[in-house]
Amino acid sequence: MTTPITIAAAGADDSASNVLAIFVGIAVVGTVATFATTRLYARLQRHRWVAALTAGGWFATMAGLLVGPRGLGVVDQDGLGPLRPLLEIALVWIGLIVGLQLRRTLIHAIPSLLRRWIAVDLAIAIPVGVVFTVAVGYALLADWQRVLAIGPGFALVIAFLSWAPETRSLRPQLSPRTGDLSQLIQAGGGIGAVISIVAFSLVSRMFHVSDDAVSIESPTRGALDLVLTLGIALLLGFGARLLLRRTSGVPQEVLVITLAIVLLATGFAHRLQVNPVLVGLLLGGIFANLRDPHLRDLERGLQSAEPGMAVLLLLGCGTIASGGNLGKALAIGTAIAVVRLIVKPMIARRMLGPTFPDLSRRDPLFLGPARVPMIAIAIAAAPVLETSTHAGATVLGSVIVAMLLGALTPAVSGLRPSSSETTPKDGSEATT
Repeated sequence: MTTPITIAAAGADDSASNVLAIFVGIAVVGTVATFATTRLYARLQRHRWVAALTAGGWFATMAGLLVGPRGLGVVDQDGLGPLRPLLEIALVWIGLIVGLQLRRTLIHAIPSLLRRWIAVDLAIAIPVGVVFTVAVGYALLADWQRVLAIGPGFALVIAFLSWAPETRSLRPQLSPRTGDLSQLIQAGGGIGAVISIVAFSLVSRMFHVSDDAVSIESPTRGALDLVLTLGIALLLGFGARLLLRRTSGVPQEVLVITLAIVLLATGFAHRLQVNPVLVGLLLGGIFANLRDPHLRDLERGLQSAEPGMAVLLLLGCGTIASGGNLGKALAIGTAIAVVRLIVKPMIARRMLGPTFPDLSRRDPLFLGPARVPMIAIAIAAAPVLETSTHAGATVLGSVIVAMLLGALTPAVSGLRPSSSETTPKDGSEATT
C-alpha cells in the first residue's frame, strides 16, 4: 500500500536527482565554455585532429546533447526560453566576426580566380540544394510544403553553400603552393559566409506562412528589412566610435562598450524580428570600414571571444536539436555530407586544377570545400529561435550532423597520398 510518506520520499528523490542533473549540466557547460577561452585550447588547435574536431564542433555539440532533453534534461523542451537570449547574443557575435572581414581593401583584393570559383560553385550548389531540400522534405518531413516555406527549409539549401575555412587539419605540412591554395579556400569560406547570411535573410522574408496557406510576399519586404537593419548597424557603429573616443582606452571600458553594443544589437534584432546574424554581419562590416584606431581595440575584443561564443552556440544548438527527430536528422545530415563530398571537391578541382598543375588532383586540400561551415549552424538556428517547431529542430540537427561528419574529412584525406604531404627539399616543416 502506498502511503503519503512513501510518495513524499519518492518526490524528494526525484527533486534531488533533478537538482543533481542541473548542477552537473551547469558544470559541463561552464567547463567547456571556459576551456575554449584558455591558452591550452589555443595550443591544442595546432594539432591536426584536435583542430578538425574542435572546428567541426564535436566536443561542444556532444556537451549540448548531454544537457538536452535526451540527456541530463537540464534544459527540456519547455525550458528553452532562458537559452534563447544567450543564443541570440552568440548569433550576433558570430555575425560580427564574419562582418569584420568586409574591409574595403580585402574586398578589392579578391582575385578573379576566386570570384569565378565562387560564382560557379553557387550556380551548381543552389540548384542541388533546392532539389535536395524538396526531395528530403517530401520523403521525410511532415507537412513539407510549410517547412520549405519557412526558415528551416531555406537553411537546408544554405547548408550546400560555402565551406569551412579551416585548412590546418587537411595536411600536416606546408609548401608555397599549398599555402596559396589554402589562402584561396580560407578566403572563399569567408566570402561564402557573407553570401549565405544575406541570401537567407532576404529570401526567407519573401514567404509568409498562415494557418491554411503559404503566400509569397513582395521582394520589397526583404529589401526594407535589409535597409532597416543597415540603419540600426550604422547607428550602433557610429555610437560605438563616439563612446570609445570618450574613454581612456582602459580594457575594462572597451569591454563594457563592446558588451553594450552587442546587447543593443541583439535587442534590436529581437524586437524588430530580423535575423540576428544579419545584424551582426552589417555591424561588423561598419566597424571594419570606420577608420578609427579606437575601434581596433573593440575588434580585438570581439575576435578574442569568438571561440567561447562558438562553443556557446554549439552547446545551445546541440541542446535544441536533441528535441527533434534524431533519426531523421542523422539520415538528412549524412545525405548532405555525402552530396557535398561528391560535388564540392569536383568543382574545386575543375576551377583550381589548371592554376595548380603541380598539385595532385588527389591533394587533401581539394576536400576542404566539402565541409559544412559553422555559419550554416547559425543560420539554421535563427528560425528555430524565432518559431520553435519540431521540423526546425530536426533540420538544425541535420545540419549539425553534416558539419560533424565533414570534420572527419581529414580521415578520408589521410588515406589518400598527395604531393602536398611530401617534405620540402630543405627538410624543414612548416605549419599554418
